[in-house]
Amino acid sequence: FYDIPPPIQQVQLLQKAGAIYDKSFLNPLDNISKYSVNNSKALNLGVYGADLSYAAVFNQPQDVILYLSATKKLADELSIKGDFYTDIMNRMGKSSNNKDSLLQIVSDVYRRSNESLKENDQSHLSALVVVGSFIEAMYIGTQGAKKVANNAAIRERIAEFRGSLNNLVGLITTVHDGGFSDILADLKSVNAIYNETSDSKLTEEQMIKITKQVKAIRIRITNT
Repeated sequence: FYDIPPPIQQVQLLQKAGAIYDKSFLNPLDNISKYSVNNSKALNLGVYGADLSYAAVFNQPQDVILYLSATKKLADELSIKGDFYTDIMNRMGKSSNNKDSLLQIVSDVYRRSNESLKENDQSHLSALVVVGSFIEAMYIGTQGAKKVANNAAIRERIAEFRGSLNNLVGLITTVHDGGFSDILADLKSVNAIYNETSDSKLTEEQMIKITKQVKAIRIRITNT
């Protein structure tokens, strides 16, 4: 788990590379009612967690509050211990205009949700949370690259996500119980594009392929 960076770190790298905030990248809150089984809830807890991170990094407190509520709803449905959410919401009320505090709060939500799942022998669901957050961060990065005239730095960051993707494939392989075949195949499909060259940089063709594939995976995860 710890070889894969949390979404807030991925988004911070993208921001430093010149990415911008675009609310249309966020998974609509209305979609939450579509997630009826635990695997889907866990994947989209990760997605909303990445969206929450995106809003926090770009200092969008109103969106942080909205997406924090979405993560709490899914966390409750997954029987994640919710006592810390009361503390989180209290902290939000006092610190919504302080970016550093927002970032710390969002980091705590992601970390403590995953810890709660693992403590309750639900590591497979925790792994899916990581998958959802990673794919959403990749989606934000690849879609964001299309919005920036000079996206060379963002492409470099996307190229650097290759190592984390390798670790994520290893994680899902470890917890694979027969029910993760589709998501494992999806992750490997992106890995295959990275592996088309041994170079650490992405070609324009690879970037186009990764953008398309990540979008397709994200559509399947979010049911949009």
